[in-house]
Amino acid sequence: MAELPTASEIASIAGLLAPGLIIATIRTRAITGSVPDLKDRIVSYGIISTAYFAAVTPLFHIGGAPPIPFWAASIAQNFLIPIIVGIALAYIHQWAWAYRLADRCGLKLAHHLPAAWDYVFESLLENTFVLVTLNDGTQVAGRMAKDSFAASSNEERDLFVQELWEVGDENSEWKQADPPRGVLLCGKNITSVEFY
Repeated sequence: MAELPTASEIASIAGLLAPGLIIATIRTRAITGSVPDLKDRIVSYGIISTAYFAAVTPLFHIGGAPPIPFWAASIAQNFLIPIIVGIALAYIHQWAWAYRLADRCGLKLAHHLPAAWDYVFESLLENTFVLVTLNDGTQVAGRMAKDSFAASSNEERDLFVQELWEVGDENSEWKQADPPRGVLLCGKNITSVEFY
């Protein structure tokens, strides 16, 4: 029978995975899309941590550098620098630097988002008007104001439109509903979404 790991072994594994977890968590918060399974996340944390330690560890062993107390070096290496790296990767993602660089090199990268729904709503700007058609043919018009939201979960693709609007015949005239209100639409009821 295999022995259970000791507390110090668990702490060592957690310390080795911590930078990967921090970097991946911060970066994931900047990306729309589904979160991978736990086993896939642990593997990715391990890979990210390995690359991170390979790049950063030599910085803490430069000859002639002023001595840093062990506790300060530990906090910097295991927490502060991973936070900075995670934030930097989030900005790189949001500014699409990787896609721009690949495009300049003639490479076509597969998009990181798994569905057109996520792609459209990731880049959807505030004040975009939408006309949503439901399964029964009903149309719901609205404006995607700053607090509107489109779910990016694979299980449900619901849509919260912060401002409900009324549309005249043949989309001729749009005016805000009175009284002002929002609407939550369940993804299973949505047939199509038109953007204006």
